[in-house]
Amino acid sequence: MRALPYADAAHTARGPVLHQPPERQGSVVRLQVDVTHHQYVITDTDAEEPDDSDHAFGTGNGLLRVNTEGNQASITTGTPWGSITVDVDVRGTPPPPPEAGEWEEIVEVSMHFTGDGPMIGSLITEDLDVLPGYPADATGTQWWRFRLHARGRDAAAADPAHVSEEHHIQVWPAARADETRYRLTDRTGTRSRALREAPPLPEGSGVYR
Repeated sequence: MRALPYADAAHTARGPVLHQPPERQGSVVRLQVDVTHHQYVITDTDAEEPDDSDHAFGTGNGLLRVNTEGNQASITTGTPWGSITVDVDVRGTPPPPPEAGEWEEIVEVSMHFTGDGPMIGSLITEDLDVLPGYPADATGTQWWRFRLHARGRDAAAADPAHVSEEHHIQVWPAARADETRYRLTDRTGTRSRALREAPPLPEGSGVYR
């Protein structure tokens, strides 16, 4: 994803995909975000990848994982490769409680950024850009609340050639708090949670998940 005033061609497993310029409606900016290996990230420039262990902060919800420091989140998509639509809404105050009817997954986490982040996009393609609307004068001591909504993950996983997946991210300044799971209903998240909650396989069993 590049928030540029011109189209950008990114190579994917299905060939070049033309990125359209970001659209703005009020405080909401619509992006086309690069996805690789069923994921994209929101990250600081000096962040470490989230820990895959069950003890990592924010793991196990099937939608996103946040590293211990709170400066990188890995978001799971149904789309394996290509790009998806992501609406970003950076606000000065908390939004109203989420309306679950339109969205299959809604999870809220805390993050903060001491480097040049937050960036959004793919670490594999290195197609990353600053999250639109994030204040340029924000300090690293400020924590932010990220409420991520997703829909269409199951449809995208079943038919990647016709991507219908959409995400919506609301961001506002707030003290660090525990993860909140508002809605977890799609099959993509159910499968992810089942894998993370399964007991570890015996060493040398020759079986891999």
